[in-house]
Amino acid sequence: MKTVCIKIGGSTVDAQGLLRELGQSIHQLLPESFPIIVHGGGKDIARQLKLLNREFTFIEGMRVTDAEMVNIVQMVLSGDVNKRIVNALLSEGVQAAGFSGVDAALFTASKMLINGQDIGFVGKIDRVNPALIDLCRSAGLVPVISPISRDDDGCIYNVNADLAAGELAMAIGSDDLIFVSDVPGVLIDGEVRKEIRISEIEPLIEQGQITGGMVPKLRSAADAVHRGVGRVHICGWHDSETLRNELTRGATSGTIIFN
Repeated sequence: MKTVCIKIGGSTVDAQGLLRELGQSIHQLLPESFPIIVHGGGKDIARQLKLLNREFTFIEGMRVTDAEMVNIVQMVLSGDVNKRIVNALLSEGVQAAGFSGVDAALFTASKMLINGQDIGFVGKIDRVNPALIDLCRSAGLVPVISPISRDDDGCIYNVNADLAAGELAMAIGSDDLIFVSDVPGVLIDGEVRKEIRISEIEPLIEQGQITGGMVPKLRSAADAVHRGVGRVHICGWHDSETLRNELTRGATSGTIIFN
């Protein structure tokens, strides 16, 4: 059975009608594939922070997160967004279970520094314990994962969902890792680049061709390919056929990253 790790971005989750299409798309992959969903929730987090009059900033695509803010992020991602996705899958006949990196110590994290700069309770994943994923596989459940994680001392961290999806895909030897984004693929000079070799990624970042949230996404993709993930895809969402098309040679519409 092919294992497919799918990262859904927060802005994508917000799109009208997408969660129903996601459920249909996941249903199409069963039972030949074992799909795993890792999700973000950036727009929902921003909306909640605005309601609370909390300002926030980003450094290299990472949200600076203080002690109060990490509690808000956990509430939004592991509570609201996670259960909305699970509910949508169940509505389309997909047996799904939602949890976060905290549960069963799926992800053990530590503080992430950006160029030596402390950006608060933002973590990087040091270890993956796939026991919960294995249980879902054997039980026929589709895992839906919020990237919120903990360290060995129980401190909670906001973890970038792209990085979480990459680490999970590497730990379980995923055949495919698909990043569903709010853009149709990696845009270079305004056009989708169909293929990018991992050796091209850092030069493209240095040249300013790749910026913002696409920086950690592509770095995560490069690391995943280096460490054995079969293929990494970055694509936009089109309809309920999106995932099946991305896994079909010649039908992809986004960008494929390879060695």
